[in-house]
Amino acid sequence: MPASFRFEECELDVAAYVLTRAGERVRLERIPMELLILLVQNAGTLVGRTEIQALWGNDVHLEHDSAINTAVRKVRQAPGDDAERPRFVETVVGKGYRFIAPVDQRVLSGGAQPSASNIPLPSVGDFPRYCLTRGKQEFLLVAGENMLGRDADAQVHVEHPSVSRRHARISIERGRAALEDLRSLHGTFVNGRRIETPTELKSGTVIGLGPITLTFLLVPVSASTSPVNGEPEHRTERPS
Repeated sequence: MPASFRFEECELDVAAYVLTRAGERVRLERIPMELLILLVQNAGTLVGRTEIQALWGNDVHLEHDSAINTAVRKVRQAPGDDAERPRFVETVVGKGYRFIAPVDQRVLSGGAQPSASNIPLPSVGDFPRYCLTRGKQEFLLVAGENMLGRDADAQVHVEHPSVSRRHARISIERGRAALEDLRSLHGTFVNGRRIETPTELKSGTVIGLGPITLTFLLVPVSASTSPVNGEPEHRTERPS
C-alpha cells in the first residue's frame, strides 16, 4: 500500500487522499491536494512553476500565475503556515516552491520505502471535468466549494458592479453539483429563475449572477483533451 507522510502535527495519506492536522481532517480541493502531494513527495527539492502548472492539464485555459498563487495559499493554510515565516512551503522567487519541513514516511507493506515512483499521484484525467463558460471564456471548477463573485480569491472571478464579492457558490461532491446564492444583492438565477435554496446543476444549465450569464458544463473524461463545445483554444480572460 502507498505510504503516508508525517510533518509536524499533520499526516498526509496519499492512498486515501486525506490530510489530517492534529487528528482532524483538513478539507482541500483537488488541485491544492495534488500540489501538496507533489511538494511533500519532493521535500527539500525545488518544484518549478512549470511543473506545478501541469496539474491543471494542457487542455485547461486559465490564468496560471493567479491559479498557482491561489493553490499555494490554500496549501499553506492547511497546516497553518505563514508565507512571511514559512515552516512548510518556501517560495523561491521567480522559480517555484520547496517543502522545507522534515517529513517522516510510513514504510510500505513488504518493507519497501516509499518514493515518487511507487506512490501514485492522482491524474487529472481520473476526474470528470466541470466548468463554467461565458462566450470563449472557460473557468475550471474543482471538487468541493467554488466561489463565484468579484472577490480576488474567487475560483470564478467576475468583475462587474452588479456582481457581489461573494455572490454564489457551486459545491461539487460525489459527482453532483449544486448552486447556492450567498445573499447577493442582485440575485442568482438558474435558467432564468431566481433561486433561494441550493439548486442542483445539470450540464447545459444557464447560471445568472445578476445580469451576467454563464453556462455550467460537465465534460466527459474521454473528451477532456478537446476544447469545450468545439471552441478553439484560448486563454481565459476575466469577464467585464
